[in-house]
Amino acid sequence: MKDPFVLFWAALILGSVAWYGFLVFYVGFKAGRDIRDLIRTLRDQQAGNKKS
Repeated sequence: MKDPFVLFWAALILGSVAWYGFLVFYVGFKAGRDIRDLIRTLRDQQAGNKKS
C-alpha cells in the first residue's frame, strides 16, 4: 500500500465520495427549507383569500 499511484487514487475516490455526500445533504437541507417556506407562503395566501 506504499505505491503512490494507489494512494493517489484511494485519496481521489474517498474525496469524491465525501464531496458527493456533502452535496447530497447540503442540497437536501436547502431544498427542505425552501419547501417549508413555500408551504408557509401558500398557507398564508390561502388564509388571506378566505378572509376576503
